[in-house]
Amino acid sequence: MGIKIVKITHTKTVLSIALATCFSWAYAAEQPFEVSANVALTTDYIVRGLTQTDEGPALQGGFDLSHENGLYIGTWGSNVKFLEGDSVQPEDRADLEIDAYLGYANELDSGLNYDLGLIYYMYPGSGSDLNYNYYEYTLGFGYAMNGIDLGLNYAYSPENFGETGKAHNIELSAGYTLDNGVGFGGYVGRQNFKDNEKAGEDFTHYGLFASYALAGFDLSLNFHDTNLDENAFKDIADKRVVFTISKEF
Repeated sequence: MGIKIVKITHTKTVLSIALATCFSWAYAAEQPFEVSANVALTTDYIVRGLTQTDEGPALQGGFDLSHENGLYIGTWGSNVKFLEGDSVQPEDRADLEIDAYLGYANELDSGLNYDLGLIYYMYPGSGSDLNYNYYEYTLGFGYAMNGIDLGLNYAYSPENFGETGKAHNIELSAGYTLDNGVGFGGYVGRQNFKDNEKAGEDFTHYGLFASYALAGFDLSLNFHDTNLDENAFKDIADKRVVFTISKEF
């Protein structure tokens, strides 16, 4: 599972122009916008328990533009390496993932928060007949108060990665941060496909994490696993421990 190439260049160009225009407007007009960036180095890029880099490291980063009313737009990228095998020619394989997203998020005084978004996953350079590019609509709810973080997130794709049909993912998460900055928690999720013959069987993914902020960097140690140990995808879905160092600007 990865998370598309006639129209890709056009889509990226439009996105770049839109982001550049928004950034320029925000600075020039001194509107209530906030521009942020992030960068990370991780020992393995995991999505819902599945490695996207064949258990190899990934360099990742992105930019976000948000308005004080809750609207936001952004882009994020990472190197990828799928187990595509001999069925995909080397020149058609995916090496890069670029995500473009927009949405609306807000936090209430009670500590409750919500996030409604749309994400478009792109794999520039991959063969157009592979149909890797796809959309997801996302809806998230959370609670943050006194060091406690609870989350409920849902994602729906009308045509999933590789044109494998409709897909749904629901995920529950919980975490707690101590006064000394040490955080820990875990998550459990369920990925469902409408067409299991095309997409594979439904599966459960889960994990645990520990985090700490040090010298302006965020360090995290994560454990991931799925229930696909006996499945054809077991090579990308078995248990693994991942270390990540990241920084936000």
